[in-house]
Amino acid sequence: MLLNDTEIQNNIDEFVEAHGVEGFFRVYFREYLFQLLNEEIEATTNDPELDSALQLHFSQNVETDHELEEFEEQLRDQCANRADELVEKIQDQPELTPIFEDADVELLEHEDVEEMIRNTMHEMIEAWGDEDLEGN
Repeated sequence: MLLNDTEIQNNIDEFVEAHGVEGFFRVYFREYLFQLLNEEIEATTNDPELDSALQLHFSQNVETDHELEEFEEQLRDQCANRADELVEKIQDQPELTPIFEDADVELLEHEDVEEMIRNTMHEMIEAWGDEDLEGN
């Protein structure tokens, strides 16, 4: 069942009220990064035995559904850690502080705020790539 825009907004508002804007961002970016990585590494099949992208890219044998589930859980945990780093980096920007301190999510609709967040994401993803290349 698809939700309409009002139901989506109500769900977001309830989540933000319960967990704060920071909590919303942490979950949002965790899922965003997880989906981004899945799109990047996923082969044309979901069969772990035939998914050479998973096996080759991560140098591990993913032979069973259980191993694939474990891999995805580990990947989601890593995405959660990276999402935490990203949220901290966003919070460090004085221009974006009101989003968190005042729970002013309407600021997110401003084009310049969207651009700042996009730029921060890009910067962090590049830094993570550099870390991986340097073996850290």
